[in-house]
Amino acid sequence: MRKLLYLRLIFLFLFLLSFTYLFSGEGPFRYNTHSYSSLIPPDLLIEDSWYGIYFQDTFIGYSHYFMRVRDMEEGGGYVLKNSTNLKMPLLGRLESLNMETEAILGSNYSLKEGKFKLDSRNYFFDAALKKKKANIYSLTIKTPSQSVTKEITRNEEIINPLFSPISLNYIPLKKKIFYTFYDPVLNRKTKVLLQNMGRMDIELDGQTLESYKVEMDVEGINGVIFVDNHGRLLKEEFLGFTFVKEDTKKLFSHEYFTAGKDFITYFSLPSIVLPDKEKLKYLKVKIDGIPEDYIKEDFNQKFKLIDNSFIVEINRKKPENIKSLPLARGEFAKYLKEGEFIKFDTPLIRDTVNSIVGREKNPLIIIEKISGWMDENIEKVPSITLPNTLDVLELKQGDCGELSALMAGFLRSLGIPAYVNIGIVHNEGRFFYHAWVSAFIGEWIDTDPALNQLIADPTHIKLLTGLENQFELFKIISRIKVEVMDYK
Repeated sequence: MRKLLYLRLIFLFLFLLSFTYLFSGEGPFRYNTHSYSSLIPPDLLIEDSWYGIYFQDTFIGYSHYFMRVRDMEEGGGYVLKNSTNLKMPLLGRLESLNMETEAILGSNYSLKEGKFKLDSRNYFFDAALKKKKANIYSLTIKTPSQSVTKEITRNEEIINPLFSPISLNYIPLKKKIFYTFYDPVLNRKTKVLLQNMGRMDIELDGQTLESYKVEMDVEGINGVIFVDNHGRLLKEEFLGFTFVKEDTKKLFSHEYFTAGKDFITYFSLPSIVLPDKEKLKYLKVKIDGIPEDYIKEDFNQKFKLIDNSFIVEINRKKPENIKSLPLARGEFAKYLKEGEFIKFDTPLIRDTVNSIVGREKNPLIIIEKISGWMDENIEKVPSITLPNTLDVLELKQGDCGELSALMAGFLRSLGIPAYVNIGIVHNEGRFFYHAWVSAFIGEWIDTDPALNQLIADPTHIKLLTGLENQFELFKIISRIKVEVMDYK
């Protein structure tokens, strides 16, 4: 049984560190682009640095940053590249993840072109953004099942902050500087706060180096960055990861290993063992460390705020008001539309669903049939993707996010309202980040295709709705605490 929503969180975090860094609409010097460039001597843009990446002191990969000046035949400006290769310990095995980022900048550091590529198992994600004119950009995204091109309009000039570490030592001492990074794929902004805390000696490769310590806050997630006297990145610590500048001889002598390390355990929450949890009808928990907009009341989940803690109660019951297809559409129209992740308006989806469901009109039996088909035909494996229904059907593999995207797309294609929940679920004495589906069959039910539960057990605690909101969980990962108060 795999609860691997956190894998997508890791993917989105790395996505933020690479592709989204190509598109910053608001920086500390956004009022004057040239003032930003005047802080960075041109020779500092000639850079070739390698970094070891560690997770809880375990070596998991490396990152290579390369920067150079473009000659006049190329059109001038600058090229910035980054290559990151990871092997992450998951369930006793190493899962590979490779990312490539490239940015072409004008002489004033404005973005002309940006590319991002991710490869993980059989999945790939390619994105390319190119400036067409003024504030209009063309964005093309390719995945295993599709290629989509759209236009993006940015009212403010886009600045590439991949080289931000080069200028970190120019941040005035004790002053706070804000950046806003724009993600064109998810159409969201992420605010980052940086504060120069002054000089500090650090140990690196047995040497004591003088550095500047810069504290970082990414929407409530704290990290720290160390740069040398020229502003070059020496070390970064963020969310359990450490990036350390190393020479290639040492870097490629590291061995990967998994003993005692696992992302699943690290990003889960300790709890008590719940006997026969799949037979439970009721769960009551106390949750601390989250704001009010990070938990929702729903048909089977209620909460009260008492002394800054959320007292959450979840009930599980068998549905009693099942209606036959077709179901009324007006009231739940938003749960019947296509979106970035939920796709269904293709012959492949319709033909596949029809072959599974046949002439069945009972929506609960339909869900059971789809769950059975998915259990037999979709390999449940750790997956690092931006999941959509078409890609999952094409690759026939995935974990909770992929299976939820597939289930929601299948159900919506039949006129059954459905949406994806983002939250936590209990297993073997811990709560894990997870995704599952709510569907309307005459009344709402929770169903979990990843755990093969037709009616999800009451340890499914809903925090957010929609796969597009997965990154939001990063803001609470280091703060959330869950205590089981009662169950039956």
